[in-house]
Amino acid sequence: MLPTVTGDTKAIIGTIVGTGLVVAGLLSAQLTGQFAAVNARIDDLRADLTTQIAAVNTRIDDVNNRIDDMADRMDRVETRLDGFDERLRNVEIAFGKVDQRLLTLERILLPPREPAGG
Repeated sequence: MLPTVTGDTKAIIGTIVGTGLVVAGLLSAQLTGQFAAVNARIDDLRADLTTQIAAVNTRIDDVNNRIDDMADRMDRVETRLDGFDERLRNVEIAFGKVDQRLLTLERILLPPREPAGG
């Protein structure tokens, strides 16, 4: 046989269910507030990270510009060194011609050397 549900039992069940619903509502409201706070903190963090990343990108761009400037300078130095190489080669050729002329003059103007030991 099933127990009969009296008015007191109904009141107790109603109170328990009502209290559970109120507690669930309060917890839901509190969690919603906490989720909103967490979302606000995440948005703040996202904004801070975006700002920091933009600053890092700016610094990287500055470094890249400096590297490009150094590469341009090195290209100019290399061009100058190539010019020096060409000029030095011309000087070497000119000295070779002078040396050849001096040898020719020595053969013509200076008496031949006597053999050693003789």
